[in-house]
Amino acid sequence: MPNLVSTLNQLMEAEQNNELIENQSTTSLNYQFMYKQLESAIEEILVKYPNDPVVKELKQNLLRNLRPILEQLNQ
Repeated sequence: MPNLVSTLNQLMEAEQNNELIENQSTTSLNYQFMYKQLESAIEEILVKYPNDPVVKELKQNLLRNLRPILEQLNQ
């Protein structure tokens, strides 16, 4: 059975490569593409270093910030 994380990484890389090709034809900055690159880098760090104190703090901050939204969704 293939590793789920590696499969997801491969799918994300393929999507990013497609976006990169599409975005190279424009001269203006594509903030959505930049956000996706940042998101991908953060996800990679979260997976690579799950026990790092900085990663643990980041997870706690994300959960704290998302808690109000999650509570509304559960209502």
